[in-house]
Amino acid sequence: MNKRIRYMMFLTAIVLAVTGGHIQCVDAVELMGDAGSSEEQQTTSTPAEREQLAANPSPEVSGPQDPIDASRRNALVEAIENTGPAVVTINVISIQRERAVDPFYFDFFDPFGFHRRGRQPRERRVESVGTGFFFDDQGHILTNNHVIENAHEIAVSLPDGRTLDVQLVGQDNITDLAVLKVAGENVPSAPLGDSDDLYIGEWVIAIGNPFGILMNDPQPSVSVGVVSAKNRRVVPQAAPRRRLYQDMIQTDAAINPGNSGGPLVTARGEVVGVNTMIFSDGGGSVGLGFAIPINRARRVVDEILQYGRRRNPWAGFHVTDVRGLQARVAQHLGIQTDQGSLVERILEDSPAYRAGLRVGDVITAIDGEPVVSSADVDYAIWSKFVGDTITLEVERRGQTREFTFDIVELTD
Repeated sequence: MNKRIRYMMFLTAIVLAVTGGHIQCVDAVELMGDAGSSEEQQTTSTPAEREQLAANPSPEVSGPQDPIDASRRNALVEAIENTGPAVVTINVISIQRERAVDPFYFDFFDPFGFHRRGRQPRERRVESVGTGFFFDDQGHILTNNHVIENAHEIAVSLPDGRTLDVQLVGQDNITDLAVLKVAGENVPSAPLGDSDDLYIGEWVIAIGNPFGILMNDPQPSVSVGVVSAKNRRVVPQAAPRRRLYQDMIQTDAAINPGNSGGPLVTARGEVVGVNTMIFSDGGGSVGLGFAIPINRARRVVDEILQYGRRRNPWAGFHVTDVRGLQARVAQHLGIQTDQGSLVERILEDSPAYRAGLRVGDVITAIDGEPVVSSADVDYAIWSKFVGDTITLEVERRGQTREFTFDIVELTD
């Protein structure tokens, strides 16, 4: 038994020794072969070749890119890098006049106001900040009219630190747009996109200078959101100073005071809107921001660049709501609908009168869109530009008619 065990152990030792020795020999041969070939190459290469090899060593092989780093540089980052340099801070100084009055003094010592009458108002300089962006290579800047309205001085700060004086090219209060210009400067411009080619839910970027006076930094900030809705219309009661906001882009990207006039940008890096207003109880963003579509802004800009202003569209008639009419008045006029706008005044030299529109007609649709109230008529006409064609569908004593004419300019 002991002999058999010793014999098996002897055979096992021989097998292990042979196998291990064989493997070690192969490894040794391979290493020697590599060393030999390298040595052979070194001995067979010429001095010039060795000098060239020393001057140009083989490049290091880099490993695979970190997937997290690759994902960080996405389309939004590139869009901001492409558009951000064209965004400017608009610094405005306006003059407010106020009377320094101590009501206690005048009520007690001057009850009849003799000294108050000759007292001159005191002027106070008020600083405010907004946003704009270069939209061409000629130094033109697009912004909101309410940013530069009543401005005494205007200057713009670029992200690269330059501060430039600007001149006002033109402005339009109704559409709330204004164009400025810097002269003789090399400035970047933001590419303009197509605001009609937007998807609800697609990513957009709001670029601007919120609370710019507090930051004191020309670098714009960005906020990201989505297109929440399109073709929004802000009712006249919510739009200050007779402004008509229509076809607005709604977004939940944060828009705060100072963002007005800045660009709304797609993931392609194209401007599709001008950030204009928000709905908020406290003055800050609650995810209800609105931007003027760039396609509408383009037409206003073209008018301003050509005429220095937007020419006001005019049709020549005035309407009132059908819903507000008394039943006997509606019956007397032969009105058989409870929706639409009643033409109550019209000028004979107007394009609408020449087309056939008359007092007592009820406008029920404009360009195929239903008219519910007189606000629909105002929006439809003010959305037009001089030379545009408009079609009115009206009801006249139970019969439907259509009148088509061209919009003309409102003159004094």
